[in-house]
Amino acid sequence: MTHDPNMRVSNAEREAILARLHAATEEGRLDLDEFADRSRQVYEARTYGEVERLLADLPNTDGALVVPAAKRPVPEGPAELRLSPTGSSVERKGEWIVPSKVVVSGSMSSVKLDCRHATIIGDTVEIKLDSNMSSLEVVLPAGAYAVDDGVKATFGSVTNHAPYKGGNGIRFVIAGRTQLGSVTIRHERRFLWWRW
Repeated sequence: MTHDPNMRVSNAEREAILARLHAATEEGRLDLDEFADRSRQVYEARTYGEVERLLADLPNTDGALVVPAAKRPVPEGPAELRLSPTGSSVERKGEWIVPSKVVVSGSMSSVKLDCRHATIIGDTVEIKLDSNMSSLEVVLPAGAYAVDDGVKATFGSVTNHAPYKGGNGIRFVIAGRTQLGSVTIRHERRFLWWRW
């Protein structure tokens, strides 16, 4: 199947491309350095034109992308998600719906929001934080960025590994307060074919 080279690549399509590169590496067609370099380019690419060349010298693709079947339309999700753990941990990961507003009010808890494979409603996600002795970790999808200017940390830390660097990806806005806690915002970590 051929694609308009100017059309943007989806996260599902990126995963399909990475799976093909991984298979080519296992077959001995690519060495580990080539795999790492091409994988990096897949995550940086925005359009089909930028990624098609990464598969052009591999068999059975004819320079076209191997794309999974289109998913059914996503139903309209909730307007807001509220998480209020006390002395426990909460994790959202895999295929889940991220509303435009998430409220986290934890006490002596940990919350992880893994948005890599999630369906995100809208182009901005607002995360309102009010936590004590708790941690919040947000894993952003490819192309997204985070703004954390509105977080007040008292005896805590705020680490943003995904600041705005240009482009028009999904914007995550984190605001509120954390006391004796931590906030970490990052993209997917990668080593060879492992992802976390």
